[in-house]
This record gives sequence, structure tokens and C-alpha cells, in this order.
Amino acid sequence: MDISRSALKVFLAKGGNAVVFFAGITVFARELGPTQIGIFFLFQTVLGLTTIVADFGVRGALEKRLSEGQQPGTMLATAIAVKLVTVAGAAGLILLVRPYLNGYLGGEFAIYLVIALVIQEFADLFIQAVRGELRVGETAIIEFAREAVWVTSGLAFVWAGYGVEGLIYGLILGSTTAACWAFVKLETRVGRPAELSAWSLYDYAKYYFLSSVSGQVYQWMDVAIIGLFLTYADVGAYEVAWEVTLLVLLVSKTLSITLFPQMSQWSSEAAVDRIEAVVPEAIGVALFLSIPAFVGVFVLNYEVLATVFGSEYTIAAGVLVVLMIEKVFQSVNDVLGSTLRGIDRVDLVARAVVVTIAINLVLNVALVLTVGLLGAAIATTTAAIVQTLLNGRYLSQNITLRVPYRLVAWSTVSAAAMGLVVWGVRTALPFEGIALLAICVGVGVASYLSFSAVIPSLRRQVVVPGVRVLVSFLRPPKSLSDSS
Repeated sequence: MDISRSALKVFLAKGGNAVVFFAGITVFARELGPTQIGIFFLFQTVLGLTTIVADFGVRGALEKRLSEGQQPGTMLATAIAVKLVTVAGAAGLILLVRPYLNGYLGGEFAIYLVIALVIQEFADLFIQAVRGELRVGETAIIEFAREAVWVTSGLAFVWAGYGVEGLIYGLILGSTTAACWAFVKLETRVGRPAELSAWSLYDYAKYYFLSSVSGQVYQWMDVAIIGLFLTYADVGAYEVAWEVTLLVLLVSKTLSITLFPQMSQWSSEAAVDRIEAVVPEAIGVALFLSIPAFVGVFVLNYEVLATVFGSEYTIAAGVLVVLMIEKVFQSVNDVLGSTLRGIDRVDLVARAVVVTIAINLVLNVALVLTVGLLGAAIATTTAAIVQTLLNGRYLSQNITLRVPYRLVAWSTVSAAAMGLVVWGVRTALPFEGIALLAICVGVGVASYLSFSAVIPSLRRQVVVPGVRVLVSFLRPPKSLSDSS
């Protein structure tokens, strides 16, 4: 697998996903208002938390075993069989607490939740199976199609007057598209389930389950607690701020997805030196983009929310800044966690997760009750920092971990200079609205790239390699066998 080409494919698709998704959320937020969009976000939250039970680490275990080449047909069949059991259990749990769940969500949504859960879980299982075949780049278009179908059909349903239910219909249609497409893409044929394969999946899944819980907890726990103690409108404003910050993780999530199967292969070949060479580069690239994003949001937080979504969402301006700090650390954690899982030390990732979930839960309850929306952001950010530090410590105990301090320092200097330029432009221009925001963002991007190109280490380690990867991607591959 060509890491650079696969990473760029995934990044371009995720960039397309982000544009489509962000455009959809913007329209949905304006059409429905913070209260109605807040109800949909709560539905997504419950769906996300329920997948913890529905997956139980099976998807990640299947990707790991397929990347190792262990009886692929049998592994796939066994994973599907196990998945049927775990999804049935999660669906039964939803139906068991249906009255309470409908009251929490503000409508009769439990049945929709079961349907969405079943389809989403198998879509994600088949997508990760394709990644396990070391064909990461080919899953990019599937992910894009899922988002595109959700947004376009969701918009059609909303404009037809279906409201929140319309967004749910679109979500289900998007997952159905992804499930069918990914299954057709699989080169591995479904064999017969085997008990030995089930135990092999379990050996990895029991730790991957805890590590995957971390992602679900970070993404949904704060929203769930806000929905419990505050209003639907608060949920809507907070989640809109969260979605804005997710754009920062495009690169780190791309690196995480792309690196995992390759790290797994190198680990099985005992090629530790290759892993040690790639990790610092990945961290440097992730921070090269997340640091200036934080600075930009620090300067333009109010303008982003007011201009793009509407003035009623500006109650989350402070939340946006704090969550952007969380994304800076999360961008590093994506690389660290993916590497630990790739070298088969998912047990250490799980250990970090146990600690940070406890911190996240306790702080969220305490700070939401005392501080409100900003308290949820502070709690989640604190937990993210702790997890990043723990994963860094654990990885350094298994390989030689070199943090690119010089690269981080120069990225920070360039970002600070960019922030001053953007602040000056925002202060000097005599108008507001979308024109001001567009000019500030454009000036920010141009100034940051200019400052970075002037600094030798950034130019040599990030800017020039990035241009080379882009050029090589645009050039046809030399061999069809290297097209993934």
C-alpha cells in the first residue's frame, strides 16, 4: 500500500465529506433552529453511544486480522455472525427502555434508532473490512457517498416538511448506501464462521472495544449530559460548535485511518524502524494544521457562528474556542492511538481510555451543572489532554518516540503571526457578515502558508513534501497494483 497516495485519497474524500456535511448542517441549523436541530443531535448521540454495545470492538478486530492475512474468509464470516448477536442485543436494549428514551429524545424515535443502528453497524463493518484488505483509499468514495446521500435526501425531506424525522430518514438512506457499496467492494468472500476465529477476534476486540469507547465518549457524552440537564437549544448550539471543530481533524483522522493497517503490517514484520520514522512526521503534519486552526477560531469565533449559522448559536462562542484546544490534542492522539493499535498494544490504549472516561464523566456532570455549556467543553478538553499524554507515554515505552518539537514551535510562531494579521484585517475592515469572514479566512490561509514557506524546517518537512505528494497523486500510478 502506498501510504501517501492512500492518505491523499482519504483526505480528499474526507474534505469532500466535510464540505457536504458542513453545508448540510448549516442549512439544517438555519431551517430548523437550535431546538429542532438539538433533538436530531440527541438522536445521533444516543445512536453513537448505543454503537458501543452493538460493536463491542468487532469492527476493529476484523480490520486488524484481515490486515494480518489470517484466514480472511473465515474471519469475515465469523465477524458477521458475532455482529448479528451484538446488534440484536443493542436493539433489544433500545426497545426495553423505549418509553424513557422517547421522553429523552422528545418524540417517538426509538424504532428509527433500531433501524439506523442495524444498518450503520454493518456499513461500518464492511468499510473496515475493506480497509483491512489494505485498500484504505477505496473506502474514501464510500464515506463520501454516505454523507452526500444523507445531506441531499435529508434536505429534500426537510423541505418537504418532515422536520427532524426527515434528517433521520436521510441518515438511514446514507448508511444503506454505504453498507451495500462496501459489501460489493470486498474482495474477501464470506466463508464459514469458526470458533477459533471467534476467539482470535475476541482477543483483540476486548481491548479495541475500550479504545473505541473513547471516541464515542468524547463525541457524545457531553451532548448526552447537556440534553439531560439543559435545553434542546443548548444541545443544538453546543453540537454546532463541535461540528465546526471537527474540520480540524481531517488530516489526523486521515492519517489514523491510513496508518493503522500499514503499522499493523510493519509490526507483524518487526519493521520497528519504519514505524519510528513515520510517527514524528505524522504528528508534525497533524499539528501543522490544527495549531493555526485554533488561532483562527480564537480570533473569529463569534463571526463564524453568527455568520454561518445565525446569532442564536453565538451562545457557544466560548465553547468553540475551548473545543478547538481539545482538537489540537486530539489530532496528536489520533496518530498515537492508531500506532498503538497497529503494533498490537490496544491494551494500553484501553488502559488510557478507562482513566479518561472516568475523568470525562465526572467533570461533565459537575461542570455542566455549575458552569453550563462551557463546562462541558472544559471537561471534554481536559479528558482529551490526559488521554493524549497517557498514549504518548505508553507508545514511548514500546518504540522510540521522537516528538518534532522544532516543527511544533515554528508552526506555533507562524500561526501566531497569522492570528495578528487576521485580527488586524478584521479590525480594519468597515463591514461585517459573510464578506468579512471570507476575507479573514482567505487572508489567514495565505499568510500562514507564506510564513511557513519562509521557515526552512517547515518548508523542508511539511510544505515541499505535501506538494510532492499532491503532484505524485495527480500523476498516473506506474503500476495498477499500486493504485490503492
